[in-house]
Amino acid sequence: MKLIALVIKQYDELFKEQIFNFSDEYKVNFNFETNELKIDKNSDYIENFYGESIYNISPIVGINGIGKTTVLNIISGYSPGKREQDSDNQYFFLFEIGKQEDRVRFKLSYNNLSVANLPAYRERTFYRNQDGSFDCDPEGYDVTRNILYVNLPSKGKGGVIESRTTLNQEGLAMFIHSYLWLSDRKIISSVLSCSLDISPYGLKDYSNSIPIGIKAIGFLIYKSIHNIFYEEDEFIKKLLSESLLSKCEKYLKEDVSDYENYGFNLLLEIVKELDKNEVKAETRKIRKEYVESIISIVKVFRKFRYVSTKIEDDSEYILLKYSNNNRRLFEDLNDRLLQYTKLKGLMRDLCYDLNKSFNNYNLIKETPNYHMSTGEGNLIEIFSQLYTYLSMHEESSEDIILLVDELESGMHLEWSRRLIKILIDNLSEILEDEGKGRKIQLIFTTHSPYMLSDIKPGNVIMIEKNQETGYSEGKVLQNTFAKNIQEIMKENLIDNIYGDFALAKINSMIERLNEKEEQEGNEEELLKEIHLISEPILRNKLLEMYDKKYNTSEFSIEKQLQKLNLNEEQRQQVRAMIKANISNADADK
Repeated sequence: MKLIALVIKQYDELFKEQIFNFSDEYKVNFNFETNELKIDKNSDYIENFYGESIYNISPIVGINGIGKTTVLNIISGYSPGKREQDSDNQYFFLFEIGKQEDRVRFKLSYNNLSVANLPAYRERTFYRNQDGSFDCDPEGYDVTRNILYVNLPSKGKGGVIESRTTLNQEGLAMFIHSYLWLSDRKIISSVLSCSLDISPYGLKDYSNSIPIGIKAIGFLIYKSIHNIFYEEDEFIKKLLSESLLSKCEKYLKEDVSDYENYGFNLLLEIVKELDKNEVKAETRKIRKEYVESIISIVKVFRKFRYVSTKIEDDSEYILLKYSNNNRRLFEDLNDRLLQYTKLKGLMRDLCYDLNKSFNNYNLIKETPNYHMSTGEGNLIEIFSQLYTYLSMHEESSEDIILLVDELESGMHLEWSRRLIKILIDNLSEILEDEGKGRKIQLIFTTHSPYMLSDIKPGNVIMIEKNQETGYSEGKVLQNTFAKNIQEIMKENLIDNIYGDFALAKINSMIERLNEKEEQEGNEEELLKEIHLISEPILRNKLLEMYDKKYNTSEFSIEKQLQKLNLNEEQRQQVRAMIKANISNADADK
């Protein structure tokens, strides 16, 4: 499912009668008076311009507060439940959902805006024939959520994907996986250093529940046994012997000398009893593997100690630092976290089958505080959330609409210039390996001109304020691909090529130079300011004005020679050369 256009009749006090086209494959028009839709095929469309895995790339540009992020929010809010709340706004989405011989299949999703030349009910699929006419599709189309929205805060943390999957073990696993991917390809160079939060969250009484003297890994084990023992439905506890339950209770309620080793041995005993238990084999197997997955994570953390990785003395945090020596452990941790997440899901399903609830328990509370540049962290975040999305929807073959707000956030200008190529190459490779034939449609907001030179004509959306109506309006920039970046910036993104402060200074100089009366004692200061200007044409023009006003012959030969570090003989030689050149020029005339 590909997003072709967003048609807005009214959205708050921001947009009115606007069509945002997100594909140059079609030209979408809508008559806001008659509510008639027209979809034309673009004869100049080039298929697979960005490769077979990238359907299209649509940057949205414009000044702050103009509505760029709002457009992304409207798209990301696409769901039947969300649209019911937007009673005062009128818009619809147009999706392409496939091709059938000589016809293209489309889907319209309405929010208080119907289309006159199509049936009026809300969710409608239809065919566009070669002559431009529409035929209804009686089969309809199931709504599936294929929109991934990555919102990059300034610190390079977080992000949004339906719900925040970065706040769990799977998010951490995908983060590590993405770091290794980008690091191997020399895209990022910072060493991954992450501080993992093993907070009291999830414990029965986490206001005062950290035993005195417990260390980080010991606390991780303590949390694991606590969860098994105090789980609301006691799904594992019911399968354990009285003697083992007594050991666990003693461990949790009494101060033991070694929380780590004592607790680790308890986990091993729990696995043994679950293996012997005569409960239904599949149920026993899932519960046993769930505990084993916790043990495997603890084992990896314990191994980290021996490869120069710091395990903090604090009871709530573990600091991991990547190196070539511990790469295998990072890969192992990644695999173990994914296995734990999978088994946790199976346990949840099992509890639901038994008409019970399963506590939302996380071994590790959140994605690491990764100690690297903001730009690198943001790039990793984009890829980690894509991996998370693919994992969450591994059975789906739907195309992905990837939304990113301020894609270049925290990135150097050179990174911005290279970013589209980086994304195309790596997203394509990921989808070819794990995407099951899916394509990605990338829509992002940006303030950077450095990416626009990589975008096909007709795909850059510029949003500007209409000063008469007060509404924001979108227009398509046609001439961007392989265009000089400075020209893109000058023509479309900024009002002036100079900074406002510099411009004010320049205007002040011009005003002073144009004054008829001379200001005594001011000319030397003014001359110093003129010489500060780096742009040679502008600087020389102001010097000309200065010479004319103060009659200093600043551009005279003798004045210029004085600026050169020459002896008298060298000056005579320069004078002779200049004189000869002037004579030759006169002779040529």
